[in-house]
Amino acid sequence: MSLVSKDEPLTTSMVHIGYLVLKELEATGETRVSLTTITAQLKKKKITQYRPIMFALIFLHSVGAIEFKAPYIYKM
Repeated sequence: MSLVSKDEPLTTSMVHIGYLVLKELEATGETRVSLTTITAQLKKKKITQYRPIMFALIFLHSVGAIEFKAPYIYKM
C-alpha cells in the first residue's frame, strides 16, 4: 500500500500537507496551533480544498504526531 498515489499531484497528497502542518507547528514554537491558523497558512500555499486537509490531519493523528482538542491541534 502506498501513501501517495501516482495519479495524484504530490502537492495535494496527505503526506505533503501533513508535512506542512507539522512545519507550521515547528515555526510557531508552540505545542499547539489553531485550525484557523493552519488553514490560513495552507491557503497561502494554494491548498484550499477541504478533503486533502482533512485526510492530512487524520493521517497525522493516526501516526501519533498530533492530537485534537478543539479548536487546537497539539503536537505530540
